[in-house]
Amino acid sequence: MLSDKFVKDEDCLKNNDLSKQISRLEELSISMSNLIESGNSQKIIHLEKVRKKILKDILKKKEPIPGDLRPKFSNIIDLNTKLIEKANQKKKRTLDSIKKKINFYRSYRDI
Repeated sequence: MLSDKFVKDEDCLKNNDLSKQISRLEELSISMSNLIESGNSQKIIHLEKVRKKILKDILKKKEPIPGDLRPKFSNIIDLNTKLIEKANQKKKRTLDSIKKKINFYRSYRDI
């Protein structure tokens, strides 16, 4: 399973250098976008937690991001923000649909 790969490698994150962590963020972004398209919200939540942990590790080191990695890093952050927003919108549409069905069945129950 895709998310298992990230769980096993999670312990190694502290030892990885910055470029490997950014590459891992890129892999997570691609995986998250695929999962959003398939609608698998449980795995998205897990990958989001792993992504946040990687970002926290990068910030804890307080290393400057090299110039050649800055555009890639900022693109990954922007992409992840858009992915989370898209997932939230999809979740909201699903919940709205469920709410409409509940109201529909309630109206028949009240008759």
